[in-house]
Formats: sequence, structure tokens, C-alpha cells
Amino acid sequence: MSNEDINSKIVKNKIRNLKLNIFKYIRNNSNIRIFFSVFTLLIILLLGFILPKSAMADSEKSNINYFYVTVINNALPMIKCSSKESPSAINVNSINSPTLSFFGIDMINPISIIVTEIAYLDKDKVSADVNNASNAERNSNEFSINPFDLGDNQVIKSVAKVNDSNVISAIYNPALKGTLNKAKPRVLIYHSHTSEAYAISDKDTSKTNSSSDQTRNVCAVGDVLASDLEKNYGISVIHDKAVNDKPDYTKAYKNSSVTLDKYLKTYEKFDLIIDLHRDSVEDKNAVTSKINGANVAQFSFVVTDKNPKYAKQKKLINSMIGVSNKLYPGLLRSQPIITYHWGIGFYSQNKSDNAMLIEVGTYTNTVSEVKNTAQYLSRIIAEQLNGKK
Repeated sequence: MSNEDINSKIVKNKIRNLKLNIFKYIRNNSNIRIFFSVFTLLIILLLGFILPKSAMADSEKSNINYFYVTVINNALPMIKCSSKESPSAINVNSINSPTLSFFGIDMINPISIIVTEIAYLDKDKVSADVNNASNAERNSNEFSINPFDLGDNQVIKSVAKVNDSNVISAIYNPALKGTLNKAKPRVLIYHSHTSEAYAISDKDTSKTNSSSDQTRNVCAVGDVLASDLEKNYGISVIHDKAVNDKPDYTKAYKNSSVTLDKYLKTYEKFDLIIDLHRDSVEDKNAVTSKINGANVAQFSFVVTDKNPKYAKQKKLINSMIGVSNKLYPGLLRSQPIITYHWGIGFYSQNKSDNAMLIEVGTYTNTVSEVKNTAQYLSRIIAEQLNGKK
């Protein structure tokens, strides 16, 4: 035996002994046995996952639309339940089922899936004959967009108009008339925005929202209100027409605050203090009602709920709202109270328990409409001051 054969035999013996030692080590060590068992199982699972996918990828012909089938099976369970074939067996023929045709789906043409789900796309413009088309032709399929058109029966039409319901109610209540005492005025009317104007008539299209002409601005409303309160109800009124919003509109409330302080210093208190305004709604029909056959501008209150006298003011306003709703339904706006926290210096409402800001109509209301409102508002005030004991 040559030295080479002897060395080869020695190496083989060493390898055999090493294997035996390793086997004995694994057999005697439980942790090593568990590791090798888990490792072997993972290898088997990995091979079991990779090999079928590779086979599926190689059979492109039988699985050309497997992706789309999966999508539809997830989105439409009805289709999945109707097919008893395994995913790997699904081909072009098996997915062209009556169920898919019912839904207007052509699996060869994925655009049809999108068109089916999005009605805004025109399915009639999608080419259905793609079985004989080349790949280039398939990629060039075009679809158009349906024009968006709602039928008349699909649209709720709402046209703003003057409230057609005609409330019949007496403007005056003679039982409320008291004795006029000019030395002790009970109501103070002033205007922070003195120049807020109204339309002269229905034919006035100028939409003038500011004017120094006191026959067409908020002073005209104050004149009717003051006159009716004194003449019909014996309630003495001071109507201050000082212009507070010119030349600097931003200082209007500061200027009117000085006016209010002057009267409070002189007379100490009033039963009612009204800062009379108008709103800026463009469509007057939204704030116009009909009472006794004539159009009247609706009115509302503006309050500041952080001012220290708010609680008493709110109680007074709620009482007036109750009177208005009872006598003249629809005269108040749908939102009768507009609430701010601070306003501009509380709109001076922190100076008296009986201070309030009232808005009558809007700049597109006519002067006659807001004067009509003033007549009804005078009775509401009279009911509050003379009628409630």
C-alpha cells in the first residue's frame, strides 16, 4: 500500500469519526435537535411556496388575468362564490362567465372594470373586441367621458321669494296708550352706523348701501318708531340722529359710545336703549314678510354674551321675541338673535341693562318696507313697556 493510499484512508476515517461525533452531539443535545428540526421545516415551507409560484409564472397563458380575477374576487364576493375553479386553473375561458357578463365586465379588457365602477366614463366607447387585437392596440384603447347632466326630476329647485303667508293683525293697540311725559324720556334711539341706507323703491337698482339722506337711511326707521311710540302709546322718546360713521367708519362705535354716555349722564337710565341698524343681505326676499297685505322687512337682535349685563338683556329680548311671534309671526328673522362674544366694545351694551342692537331689513329693502316694520315694532315695544306689569 502506497503512502498516498494510507493518507486517503486516514482522511476518510477522520471524516467518518467527525460525522459520528456530530451525530452523537446532536443526539445528546436537545437544543441542537430542535434547531435542526425548525431549520428543516422552514426549508420545506420555503420550497413549497417558491416552486408553485415559479410554475405559475411559467404558465402565463393559463394565468394571463389572475391579477384581475383576484381583484374582482375581493371586490365582488358573488363572482368568487360562483367559481369552483382553483386560482391556478382560472384562465380566459373560465372567467368569461355569465356572471361577469351580467356586470358588464370583460376580463381581457381591464378598462371595462373601471368603466363598470365609474358611471362617468362611457362604456360604449370602450373597445370590446380585444381578443384579436395586438398588445399595441390594447394599450391604445380609448374611452370618453359622459357629459354630466341631471334631469329635472333629479334636482330640487328652490326659488327665494317673499313669504306668501299674509299675517292679519292689528298694528295698534289703543289699550296700551299711556300719558306722555317729555321730561322723562323712556326710550333712547341712536345709530352707530347712521348712514346705512335702503332702496328708494322696488325700481331702485342702484344698491346704495350708504347715504347721508336721512329720509332713506336708518334714521327714517327711527323717525317712524319714535313718532308712533309717542303718539300712539304715550312713550317719550329721544331719537338722536348724530352721524357717527363719517368720516371714519371704523370709529363709529367709539363715537356713538360718547353719545350714549352723554344721555346716560343726563337722564341716568332708560327703559329701552336701541342702537338701530340694518343688515347687509343682498337678497331682500330672504328677509321680507307680508303682514296685513303689505311687505315688511324682518328684524333681528345682535347681542354680546361676554358683556356683564348680558343676562338681563337676554331676558328682555326673549320677552320681546315672544310678543313679536304671538302678534306678528314672520316679522322676526329665522335667526332672531345674532350672538357675538365681545363685538366692538360690546357695542356699548355694557352700559345699561336695557341696551340692545336691532337690525331692520337690509339695504335692498325699500324705505316703505322698513317703515312698515317700524310701525309693528312700536307696538311690540309698547306691549313690553306698557302692557307687561
